[in-house]
Amino acid sequence: MVKWIILAILLLPLAEIAAFGAVAWQIGLAGALLLIMATSLTGAAILRRAGREGITRFRAAARGGGIAEVEIAGRQVATVLAGFLLFLPGFLTDIAGLALLIPPLRRRLVTLLWRQAGAGVRTDSSVVDLKPDEWRQVPDPRIEQQTPNRPANEQRHGRRPSGTEPDHDCQQP
Repeated sequence: MVKWIILAILLLPLAEIAAFGAVAWQIGLAGALLLIMATSLTGAAILRRAGREGITRFRAAARGGGIAEVEIAGRQVATVLAGFLLFLPGFLTDIAGLALLIPPLRRRLVTLLWRQAGAGVRTDSSVVDLKPDEWRQVPDPRIEQQTPNRPANEQRHGRRPSGTEPDHDCQQP
């Protein structure tokens, strides 16, 4: 894993140069330079607004907070990282920084990073957090199917629950 990270860091400048060349070819050198400067200024503004405060909150949450506090602070760290990536000159880092500023993508990326870091692993095995699309209800064959008109204990025992009387308006079978 570390080997791949080092390789990616070494290849990033080459990829950025190639991306810059492709953008400059399409919109011109002046346009590409203006775009790089604009995203760098945007990154600096984001870093100035969220930088030190976001990192400080993350450290405090990691030291003494629970998972929820660390996750909230993790969003702030993602914003700081987005500002840093936008500040760096290059279109690939700008794309990554912009992706971190879009809330649904940021949530996915933060969740992915937490899982990779092991922070999403809970020590309490009695709690399983699932999203609605990660589970489905399966009927238990040991439990009789209930009809909507009859209470559960009337079906199981063939009698009415105690304390209930039949409707006098209804005809008994």
